[in-house]
Amino acid sequence: MTIDDILILILERIDSPVSLVHAASTCKRWHAMIADAGFLRRFRSVHASSLVAGDYFNDRKLFDSIMKRGRGLTDRPSFNPAAAAAASMPMIDARHFSLDFLSAADGGDSGGGSPIWAILDSRGSLLLLYRISKERSYNGEFADIAVCEPATRRYKRIPPPPNYFNSHYREYKGSYLMDGDVDADDVASGHISMSNFKVLYMFEHTATTLTGHCTGAATFTACDSTGSPPSWGNWTARLAVASPDGGAAIDDDQDLWGLHNMGRAGGCQYFYAEGRDLIVLDVSTGEFSYSVFSPSWTDDFDVYRWMKSKLCATDGSDGKPRIFTVFDETMRVYAKPDGGGEWTLEKSLSVPEVARDVLPGYKDEAFQYVVVDTKGPGYVILSLKTALDKWLISVDPVTMEVELVAKDMGSPPVMYPCEIPWPPVLSISM
Repeated sequence: MTIDDILILILERIDSPVSLVHAASTCKRWHAMIADAGFLRRFRSVHASSLVAGDYFNDRKLFDSIMKRGRGLTDRPSFNPAAAAAASMPMIDARHFSLDFLSAADGGDSGGGSPIWAILDSRGSLLLLYRISKERSYNGEFADIAVCEPATRRYKRIPPPPNYFNSHYREYKGSYLMDGDVDADDVASGHISMSNFKVLYMFEHTATTLTGHCTGAATFTACDSTGSPPSWGNWTARLAVASPDGGAAIDDDQDLWGLHNMGRAGGCQYFYAEGRDLIVLDVSTGEFSYSVFSPSWTDDFDVYRWMKSKLCATDGSDGKPRIFTVFDETMRVYAKPDGGGEWTLEKSLSVPEVARDVLPGYKDEAFQYVVVDTKGPGYVILSLKTALDKWLISVDPVTMEVELVAKDMGSPPVMYPCEIPWPPVLSISM
């Protein structure tokens, strides 16, 4: 092993990107080692957690107001620095991650005030934002969305797809931030940046070439390997969904209208379609796949009529995806075997039985309903209502441990992690 090999091993153990930049400015020798694409790729892999600057979250009332005209328009998204980042990177300050530059750039909404943005998604150092207007509803219109990088105060508004207005009926269903095209010759650049990202835009519509409603999608690409300008491509009037065996696309007769968004787990976005069908979006590739969700506890299971707050997906405390349902006062958790296969029942929990142990003053005869209030990696918050009171309880979907959530705390908001831009800007002057 040479002296350079030993030095590289030492540099790879630097505990933060800020310290790495300082090390790169020490001398030309160190700068050349750190600027190497292979070194930066390995550093990112080993120190991924230290790249997370913190989490953004929407004000709960603001989050509930999305696509609801003039309701709950209060605070803008907030930023909470990560504990690890605060310890290893004292230079990170919440003020550096303010989104005030969006308001300044737009100059106010049509009502004369500053525009209000809600966060829809995050990936790497980027946020996907939705501009809320007091003046209009987004049903039938193109949602006003943008991608921004808070650390560099850059942003880009996303224009409507060229074919979006050709349908007789349109309704916005969601947007998702995805990795850009990976350049094999630039392995250090990471998977996403302001010049290399994609946005998947989903909508329900009536296409002129199809009968009835269907779910369509379009992909906006910021750039590609050929250097083409930002543009929409991959317009799909009906979602192209691969079959479970990787063969032909899902049957054209399958109704993919009214997809229920179950949430994100294991790096994928899950949707439920009537008929026990799971449609899964891989947010790193933008590809859809299909599987069947067939609970064994009932022969007539189809949550299409009851899907709101009843069928969700999230990551367990072990990092593996879980699907859970809340029906008949019972929470059921489903998982897939490590080697793949069908979703199977892993554990179940009788909510009234648990309520007797953890809820003060609970009485069975007063029980009315239970719904999913919110969820996140390693927890599910259930809202229980009786004729006498209302409670929130937290359930670990892996261990099924239950805790009472204090009323004054409320349920935690959805968190959107945000990293510092990568690779770092390395400069040297000798």
